[in-house]
Amino acid sequence: MIILVLDPGTSTGYCLADVDYDNETATIYEYGYINVDDSSDYQGDHCIDLMSKIQYLIETHWVESIAIEDYFFNKRTATGSNVNAAFRTAIHILARQNDIPYTILNISSWKTFIAGRCKPTKDQKKQWGNEPSKKIMIQDALWKKYKIRFPNHSISEKTGKPISFRYDVVDVVGQTIYFICMVNAIPKKGIVCTVEPPSDVVVKSRKTRYVYL
Repeated sequence: MIILVLDPGTSTGYCLADVDYDNETATIYEYGYINVDDSSDYQGDHCIDLMSKIQYLIETHWVESIAIEDYFFNKRTATGSNVNAAFRTAIHILARQNDIPYTILNISSWKTFIAGRCKPTKDQKKQWGNEPSKKIMIQDALWKKYKIRFPNHSISEKTGKPISFRYDVVDVVGQTIYFICMVNAIPKKGIVCTVEPPSDVVVKSRKTRYVYL
């Protein structure tokens, strides 16, 4: 069975895995991100663009199950709340239009399952920075526990050239492993990732001439 896991946003992380219940194994074979065209003044157009791109994944990979990260509304940082809620609703509708069941993944639960905690430690914040540590904590755990390595860059859909790494990919891979284990009842030892990350590159930055990511 092919599952599709999504971390919605203007840059929507996605991950595809093939679950074999008979052999209790699962193979993560593709991950990436979807850039939503938000050039329109209408939020509805943004949702339609996201839905069309996810529909392509559904049809191309014969997706039979979808999982979506839940969204936490913080009163102090409510920026983007409406957009995130709209994207999630659009995915819920799209899943049911395709008669595909969907599962909502609790944020604290999947992070604790992957990294042993839902928030980075003081030492991790000091090492990686306050905001980056939230993502790097998951990346570090995926390497140590599952030997999943990510590249130091992403590829621009417009130019085809390396750009700064989209950490949406890291989170969605973590969510996929949680979904495979806790919802699909596949043991950790049965999970493999066959995605071969490209070699690291030097990425040009507007602020500095070259930045190693």
